[in-house]
Amino acid sequence: MVELVFSTSSFCPFGLANPGVPILLDAQMRLIEPACAWFLHLALVQGRTRSPATWRTYAEALYDWWQTCEANGWGWDRVGYEEVAAYRNRMLSGTSDLTGRPYARSTINTRLRIIALFYGWCAQRGLIATVPFTSGEVAVGRARAPSMLRHLDASGGRQKVNELTVRHTRPLPRALPIGEVRRVMAQMGARDRLIVEWALMTGARRMEIAGLKLAQLPATDCVRSEDEPVIPIRLESTKGAKPRQIYPPLALIDRTRAYVHEERAIALRSSRTNSDAESALFLTEDGRPLGACRIGMIFSEACKRAGVAGTFHALRHTFAGAMLAFLQRQTQRVPELNPLLTLQTILGHSDPSTTMIYLRMLATDLTAIENALGDLYGALA
Repeated sequence: MVELVFSTSSFCPFGLANPGVPILLDAQMRLIEPACAWFLHLALVQGRTRSPATWRTYAEALYDWWQTCEANGWGWDRVGYEEVAAYRNRMLSGTSDLTGRPYARSTINTRLRIIALFYGWCAQRGLIATVPFTSGEVAVGRARAPSMLRHLDASGGRQKVNELTVRHTRPLPRALPIGEVRRVMAQMGARDRLIVEWALMTGARRMEIAGLKLAQLPATDCVRSEDEPVIPIRLESTKGAKPRQIYPPLALIDRTRAYVHEERAIALRSSRTNSDAESALFLTEDGRPLGACRIGMIFSEACKRAGVAGTFHALRHTFAGAMLAFLQRQTQRVPELNPLLTLQTILGHSDPSTTMIYLRMLATDLTAIENALGDLYGALA
């Protein structure tokens, strides 16, 4: 069986200085050299993939593909269009070994795209003669860009894609009505309610909240809410490893400091001199750093108990919709303000088209957004 491992601070083969670099091994625990060479290229050479989370996504896709090749007796360098199509069809008709649920079409397309990147890299370096798929141009539907951004799109609404990818319409993000959020929070303890507030008030992802350090929490002893209603905090642990700032309200910082002195202090005494626990802001009951997956599970379990259909990421959508509505209203006072570009910066999106989807969200779910806006931002609205 194929094995996937990752370098750590104590396990760094080949002189790797970066923890989190994937390493793919065969059944005899030998390096699968083309895969490992590609991973090293992603982690150490290519400038666009600097995040260990991105490396993991690429590695898990290639790991699943290599397992499929091994199970079917396919040589990785001798597969063709038919084998890759069979792999795609298996995902379309089957269920995930990890979740037990059918594969999302976005997941299938992501895996096909990663496999295409790997084989394209191998072909460029002469490891294979041809890639086992073809590409073609297709029309891509997207939200209409504001006139100020139209000059940035020279594609004519077409993209070159792997022809094996399946049609996937991205659903609109859904904001959680504040009443539903309250019902979910009623099922939670103090620490978990605080984490929900961080997501609602700042738009931080669960991995970003899990990555918060105690040292990042600013002192507020001499700060008045009238002078500084929000306090910027720089995030280093972000999607794509692109640092950005979030702006939690002063009251949220004060509530978090109360958690640090009370509940967190009790949890820290349960840890076994864990340096990671000492630096992490949010801890489990036994004193370990609270991970991103655990944050998502806690929220999902609370949603089930409350009878609410929601995910932790929906809190970010709620923040984004509320903030966009607020920024649009601010243009009446500050005409030079660009709400969409401002929201793009706040959310940390690299592509403005990702942020544009919230324009459509406002158009279809304005009531929920407005209710969230009034409750979440109070005087700011």
